[in-house]
Amino acid sequence: MSRNFNSTNNSKTINRFYYRSRWEVIAYPTQNGMGQAMIKNFNFVERVHYGMIDNLNNSIIPNEDFMVNTQHGQVFDFVADSYSLMRLNWTAAVQKNLVSIEGSAFENLRMVDSYKNPRAKYGEYLGDILRYYNNTYIPSIVGINNITSYEVYVKGFFDYLFKNKSNMAITMTRWNASNNSNILDTGLGFSYSNIPYDADQRKINEVVDHPSFDYFKNLCMNMGFSIAHSRPNILIYDLTSPAGNGIRESYGLYNLNSLFESRFIKTYTIDNNMLYNNINIYYNKYVHKNPQTKVIKIVCGQTVSEYIRLSTVSFTKQPYTDLQQLKIYCELRNLEEGKPFTDQKVNNIYKKAKYFLKKVDKSEAMGYINSEYRDQVWNKNHGAHDLNKKLEGKTKTQTQRAQDGSNRGGSSSY
Repeated sequence: MSRNFNSTNNSKTINRFYYRSRWEVIAYPTQNGMGQAMIKNFNFVERVHYGMIDNLNNSIIPNEDFMVNTQHGQVFDFVADSYSLMRLNWTAAVQKNLVSIEGSAFENLRMVDSYKNPRAKYGEYLGDILRYYNNTYIPSIVGINNITSYEVYVKGFFDYLFKNKSNMAITMTRWNASNNSNILDTGLGFSYSNIPYDADQRKINEVVDHPSFDYFKNLCMNMGFSIAHSRPNILIYDLTSPAGNGIRESYGLYNLNSLFESRFIKTYTIDNNMLYNNINIYYNKYVHKNPQTKVIKIVCGQTVSEYIRLSTVSFTKQPYTDLQQLKIYCELRNLEEGKPFTDQKVNNIYKKAKYFLKKVDKSEAMGYINSEYRDQVWNKNHGAHDLNKKLEGKTKTQTQRAQDGSNRGGSSSY
C-alpha cells in the first residue's frame, strides 16, 4: 500500500519545508533515507553541478555536435544508446507481464523533457539584465542624452555592473554554475513523466511505492542511469557506471578526461564572445528605440544643440582590445564570485594573463584566468569546503576520543 504524504497543516509555507524534510528522511527507507546505490541526490553539495563542472572544476556545456535526437527528446549519443537499450528491455518486460504500468508514471519511458541549449538560456538571462539597463538604468541614472556612441553604451553597462551587481552571474561560466542552470541541459538526462517537483504524493504513488519500482531500479542501474532522489521521474546518466563502459568505449570514451574533452565545451572559451554578442544585440535594440541623441554644447559663450545619430553594430563587434578584455574578464570573474580576491591579487592575475597573451595566445591567457577562479565554485556557504570542515571537526573529535590519529573527509561528483 502506498504511503500517505498528505498533511493536515493549513500553512503552505510550513507544508513545503515539512514535505521536503519528510521526503529526504522517509521517501527511501534504506541508507538513512538516501536509498540504494542507483538513487542519487543531485541537490547534495557538489552534485548540484553534476555534468556542468568537469573533474578539474571547469564549467562546461555540451558540444551539440554529439547530441542526437531520440523519438521525443535530445541527449548525448552514448546516453541515447543506453536509453534505447533500457527502453527495449522495459518494453519486453511489460509485454511479458514482468512489470505492470497501471497507475504508474513509467508507461513506455518516453522522454517528456530533455536537453535544451544552455547558450540560449544564458542569453535570455543576460537579456533581462540588459533590458533593465536599456529601459530603466539609462533613462533614470545615466540619461539618454549621455549615450552618444556604442563605446559610451558599453562602458556605461560595465560601470553599472561593477557598481551594482556584486555576486551575480554575468559570464556564462558563473551562470552555468548557479541555480539558473538545469541538470537536464547537460545532455545526460531526461524526465519520463511531468510530475511537479512538489507533488510528493504522486511521486510516492506513481513511482517509489509502485509495484514495478524494484524492477525499474535494477534496470536503471544495469543500463547506467541514476534516479534523482527528489525527482524520481528524472533519470541522469552515470558517467562512471561500469554498466555503460561498453557503449562509452565504442565512442572512444575510455575515461572521464576523454569524455569531458570530446563531448563538452569549457565555457571560459566562449565567455567573452557570448557576453559581447548579447551586449551588441541590446545596443542595437537601444538604437532602434533611441536613434538620436541631443547634445548640449557651449560654443563661444553660447548654448548650442547638436544631434548625434547612433548607428547599429555587427553582433560580432568587439568593443575592446584583447588586453582590455582580459582586464575586464579578471574583474568580472572576481565580482561575480563575491570578490574573494583583493584588487592586488586580481591585478597580479591580469599581469600574468597579459604575459600569456604576449608569449602564447589569447586562449592560453583566458585559460589561465579561469584556472585562478574555477575552484571558487566550491567556496560558497554550505558548499563542499564547509562540509569538509564539519566532517574534519567531527572526525577530529572522534579521533581524540579513540586516540588513533586517523582523519577522513571529502566528497566527489563523479
